[in-house]
Amino acid sequence: MAKKTTILAIDSDDAVLNLYRQHAKEQGYKTVVANSAEQALVILQQVTVDLIISDVLLSEMDGHEFCRQVKADEKTKDIPFIFVSSVTELDELVVGYSLGADDYIHKPIVYDELILKVKSLIENYQQNGEIKEQLDEYYNTAMQAMTYSSELGQILEFYKACALAKSFKDLANYLFITTNMLGLKCSLQIYDLDNQSIGFCECGALPPIEKDLMLAARKQTRFFDFGKRTILNYTRFSFLIKNMPLEDAEKYGRLKDILGTLADALESRIDILFIHSAAKQKREVVEMVSTTMMDIDSSFAALQKENIAALEDMMEDMEEVLLLLGLTEYQEESVMKISKTCLSRINNAFYKGVEINTKLEVLHKQLVTIID
Repeated sequence: MAKKTTILAIDSDDAVLNLYRQHAKEQGYKTVVANSAEQALVILQQVTVDLIISDVLLSEMDGHEFCRQVKADEKTKDIPFIFVSSVTELDELVVGYSLGADDYIHKPIVYDELILKVKSLIENYQQNGEIKEQLDEYYNTAMQAMTYSSELGQILEFYKACALAKSFKDLANYLFITTNMLGLKCSLQIYDLDNQSIGFCECGALPPIEKDLMLAARKQTRFFDFGKRTILNYTRFSFLIKNMPLEDAEKYGRLKDILGTLADALESRIDILFIHSAAKQKREVVEMVSTTMMDIDSSFAALQKENIAALEDMMEDMEEVLLLLGLTEYQEESVMKISKTCLSRINNAFYKGVEINTKLEVLHKQLVTIID
C-alpha cells in the first residue's frame, strides 16, 4: 500500500488546525499538528513529513526562527515550507524567502487556494530527486562540451549558445549551465509581450515564492541585493541568483560584472526571439488574408455568374410571355410568377453577399487585433 502524504501544520489556534485536518483529509493527506514551533521540531525528529504549513506568529519561537532551524537541519532542509501570514508586503516575502520558505498563504485563508499550493509543492518535492539527477547528467555532458574553463571562456561560450537558442527554454538551460560552472544557483523569469511571466528553475518547477519575489522586485534597481541573493531586473526578464559569495568581496564584485554581461546577452536574444515570434505571427496573418481574399474572389465570381444567369432566364421567360400579348388573367399570373421567381433568386444572391461581407468583417477584426 502506498505511503500517505503527511503534512505537518503548526498554529496556536486549535480551530485552525482542525480546519487543516479536515481539508487535508478530503484530499487523502495525513495531518500531524503542533501548537508551537518547539513541539513541531520534536515531531520532525520522529515523523517523516512531506510538507510543512506554519503560522508566522507563534508564541516563544516564532515561525521565522522555526523555518530557520528546519532549513538548517540536513534531514529536513528540503521539505517544502509554506508560511501563513496576514502581512503581504515585499519585506515579508524577502524574509520568508531568505529563510528558505517555498510559498506564502495570506490570511484570511482561502482553503481552495491552499490545497492547490499544497498539491503543487508536494508534486514538485516528490519529483525533484529525479529532476536533480537528470540535471546533473545534463551539466556533466555540457561541461565536457565546453572548451574553455576560465570565466572569460564561459562567457564566450554562453554568447555562442545564446545565438543558437531557438526558444526561451533553450536560453534558460544555457544560462543555468553557465551559472552552474560559476558555482551559482539561479532562477529566471521572462515576461512576454502581454507581460505574462514564464518561469524557469534549474531544479525543476519555479517555486511560487520566487515568482512572486521577482515580480515584487521589478520596480527596484537593476541589481537588487538582499543577503546572499541578488535579483537582476531587466524589461523582459528577472534573474535571481541565490548564493552570491558574500565572504569573498573580490569574487563577489567579479561575479556581478560577469552576471551583468550574461544578462546583456540574455536581453538581446530574448528581444530577437520576441521579434521572430512576431514575424511568424505576421506571416500567418498574411497567409490567412491571402486565403480569405481568394475565397472572396471566388465567391464574388460565382455570385456574378448567378446574377447574370438569373437575368438571362428572366428575359427569355418574359419574351415568351410577351408573345401572348392580349394579357389574359393567366398571362398576368405568369408574368407575376416569373417576376417573383427572379426576385427570390436575387434575394438569395444578396444573402450570399452578406456572408461574404461577414467574412471581411472578421478579417478586419483579426487584423486590428494583430496591429494593436
